[in-house]
Amino acid sequence: MGVITWRRQLSVGQPSIDEDHKHLIEYLNELDAALNSRSFMPVRVAKILMKLLEYTQQHFAREEKIMQAVHYPKFEEHVRQHHEAVRTLSELSAVFTRDPTHQNAERIYTFTADWLVHHIIMQDTQLTPYVRGVWV
Repeated sequence: MGVITWRRQLSVGQPSIDEDHKHLIEYLNELDAALNSRSFMPVRVAKILMKLLEYTQQHFAREEKIMQAVHYPKFEEHVRQHHEAVRTLSELSAVFTRDPTHQNAERIYTFTADWLVHHIIMQDTQLTPYVRGVWV
């Protein structure tokens, strides 16, 4: 695991989406720090996960509202990907809740970090021509 750094390639060009992505990366970096601390504290990890899950759902709602406003042609597919990510993250979180081990927390981090960076680069950046300069 390692710290995720915001870089230009992750920018969608719409301020609220980019800010949301930066916050999500901050939460992932907090989770990474919790997983790499000297002593594993499941309560600390659980608090970070709650913030991450809540913020992810808020972000998806904001992003989807913007996509609707600009009539993004791949809206349905994009929303499906969001729903799948929330479902998987919720399932992994439920496993961690039942069995709060370091390994189960790492699974959440790995899935979320991989999914988020891949989704931003491969999917969200396709929004750029539609949302650049849009203030919703």
